Amino acid sequence: MDMEEAFRLAQTDTQFIRIRKNLLYTFGSTRLPYVCLTARLADENGIIVRTGEVMAEKPQIAIPGDQISFEGFGDFPSSGLAADEGDFAVILARRISMPPSKYVNKSGSEKCESGTISEAIERVMNRLDGENDVRTGVFTAPEQVWGLSVLLYVGSQVARSAPSNVQEHLEHLRFRRG
Repeated sequence: MDMEEAFRLAQTDTQFIRIRKNLLYTFGSTRLPYVCLTARLADENGIIVRTGEVMAEKPQIAIPGDQISFEGFGDFPSSGLAADEGDFAVILARRISMPPSKYVNKSGSEKCESGTISEAIERVMNRLDGENDVRTGVFTAPEQVWGLSVLLYVGSQVARSAPSNVQEHLEHLRFRRG
C-alpha cells in the first residue's frame, strides 16, 4: 500500500467519536490525548485500544518555506508500510493545511480486548465520562493506518482552533501596541 492509498483509507474509514472540548492554545503548546480503537485484522472479534498523546507546539505565522515537523507517526508495522517524515509533509500539504509547527506523537499503552468496536467505544466513553475527562479525543481507525488517523484527528483540531487562534493573536498584537 503506498502513502496515497494509505491516506485515502484513513480519510474514509476514520470516525471521530469524541473530540477535545477545548480549542488548541494560541500562545503555548497543547497536549492532545487520544484513544484510538481499531478492529484487529487477524481476529474478527478483537479490538486494539491505543492510548497516546500528541504534543502540538504553539501555532506560528506561516512564512513561505516553513516546514512542518512530525515525530512518532512514521511506522505502520501491521501493513508493512514505512514512511519517512517527508512523506507525511507532502501528503498533508496536498490534503489539509496545517500551520508550521512541530507535532510529536507519544504512543502510550496498547491493549487487546474482545468484543465489537461499539462495545469498546461504550467502555471508553463511560470511563472518560466517569473521570470528567473533556480533553481526550476518541476515534476509530483502520488497523493498518492508525497513525495517519491520529494525524487526521490532530488536523481536525488545528482546523477547528485556527479562527480563534488567529483572532487571539491579532488581539494580542493590538494590546501590545497600545
